[in-house]
Amino acid sequence: MSKRKKMDEPGGPSWMDTYGDMVTLLLTFFVMLFSMSTMDKQKWQALASALSSDTTPSVVDNYADNQTVNQDQNVGAAGASAQGSDVTVTQFSDLYNYMSQYVQENGLGDTVQVYDGDGYTFITFQNSIFFDGDSSVLKSEGKQVLDYLCAGLAAVPDEVGELRVMGHTAQTWEDVQQIESAVIFDRQLSADRATQVVLYIQFQNALDPSKLVAEGYGQYRPAVPHDGTEATRTKNRRVEIYIVEAGADELSLDQIYDQMNATDGSSK
Repeated sequence: MSKRKKMDEPGGPSWMDTYGDMVTLLLTFFVMLFSMSTMDKQKWQALASALSSDTTPSVVDNYADNQTVNQDQNVGAAGASAQGSDVTVTQFSDLYNYMSQYVQENGLGDTVQVYDGDGYTFITFQNSIFFDGDSSVLKSEGKQVLDYLCAGLAAVPDEVGELRVMGHTAQTWEDVQQIESAVIFDRQLSADRATQVVLYIQFQNALDPSKLVAEGYGQYRPAVPHDGTEATRTKNRRVEIYIVEAGADELSLDQIYDQMNATDGSSK
């Protein structure tokens, strides 16, 4: 009787072990390459959107852009000066003329208004220069204006006590008390827009971050009374920047409006 053949051992052939090790090493190698690659803005936004539990705008929208800013390279330095045509910023009081000239030379009078207060400069930007509708992603033209402003601020950083950015939206529905989701979106959007402007200024190293404040008012501080028309909504959708001189009294938004209206030089 012939001897029965020994049954094969359980498991796959031995060459599979080597093949499996090779595939694992390749996978590790590609993961390493991916981790070293440059951040893709669209992928970052898609990830942020996927992780969000709702559809409200997120302040991370501009982070991919902000990562390209070299934080070691300041737009200015203490004691330096910023030159805008024939206006040089060497002290706080120069900021008003510096920004006013920029607005005039670039034909921005319909979208940007600058007011010279006692111990402060107040700038109103119509929303269209910074953001698209229902968006908190800074537009390129808005960044250009902020770059110019940051150069002026960086020339006199010690003379600036605080810079406050205020975001405003407009009423687009009548009975806001019955539309909870719309109220939430409105408040979140105005706060996100103000935060994005503050972040952009901070990444330019123009001022000490402790001097930067972001506030969102939603639709509740309109520049003009709401009458249901798109014309008033356009005026009410805005971003305001309040720059206070070091040592000066800080004013509430209502006090600033009262002063501007009293002198007939309102930025609104």
